[in-house]
Amino acid sequence: MTDDWNDYADGWDDNSDVKLYATQAFAALDAHVDMRGKNWQSSRILDFGCGTGLLTEKIAPHVMEVIAVDTSDKMIAILKEKNLCNVRAVHGDVLTGDIRDVGDWFSDFDLICASSVCGFLPDYSGAVTALAGLLRRGGQFVQWDWQSSGNDGFGLTEPQMRESLKAAHLSSIRVEQVFEIEADAQAMPVLMGVGVRHTD
Repeated sequence: MTDDWNDYADGWDDNSDVKLYATQAFAALDAHVDMRGKNWQSSRILDFGCGTGLLTEKIAPHVMEVIAVDTSDKMIAILKEKNLCNVRAVHGDVLTGDIRDVGDWFSDFDLICASSVCGFLPDYSGAVTALAGLLRRGGQFVQWDWQSSGNDGFGLTEPQMRESLKAAHLSSIRVEQVFEIEADAQAMPVLMGVGVRHTD
């Protein structure tokens, strides 16, 4: 597997597993926060590591604005071609501050989503802490990542996820397996982690 996500951009939206992951993630999000309800219509969402925007597309109709950010310029280019009216697609790295022209709009998010991203980061716990700082008080951080068996170093374990959310000073923490994806004749479980920023 290449480390350059640009290499996956062209066929990303045609990958049935990738589409299923986004569909299942949105279903889990909707079950958790009632995303289709009226309470989200004035909300601002950050989709961190948005890829080509498969999850962004599902969230956007229910909120005021989605800021969709990815380090892959090719993924962002594909998202921009979709011309979603309330989506601002941004190429850059949130964690290093390498995002141009962010202005005052890059903070106070009502919800930050990270779908199949955090488990690939070199400093997962540090990333969650940085992202939590972009939430408004009462804002929620929600992530989905492959559940690690603990043997191969791939994915995240429940304790890892729980401890990182706690270290980011999030509360009302919940970590659970929410769905599975069948790949290579085996079931790959996906964890959802949730935390709320209650303090400034």
